Amino acid sequence: MVHYNLGVVPEWQWDIKKEEKKKRYEVTTDCPDCDGAGSYAITLDLSSSLEHECPVCDGLGERTFPEVTELYESVQELQEQYPKATIKRIA
Repeated sequence: MVHYNLGVVPEWQWDIKKEEKKKRYEVTTDCPDCDGAGSYAITLDLSSSLEHECPVCDGLGERTFPEVTELYESVQELQEQYPKATIKRIA
């Protein structure tokens, strides 16, 4: 069962608010911490370099986060803000 934080919205508007929550963009970009590599090396000296999985993206090399549709008029406008991202509209 899905629960929504409806706040102080009157009960007759609950279905409207639930539909608005479904409308969003999913933005996928390279992870800013590992630059899309999925791991990074900690080097104390060149002979003993240790490679670690990136904790931000869990070693995937990319990050996906939601953006609400109300802030952008089109996908092109969102693409201008995130030029190297893959953008998908949900709902």
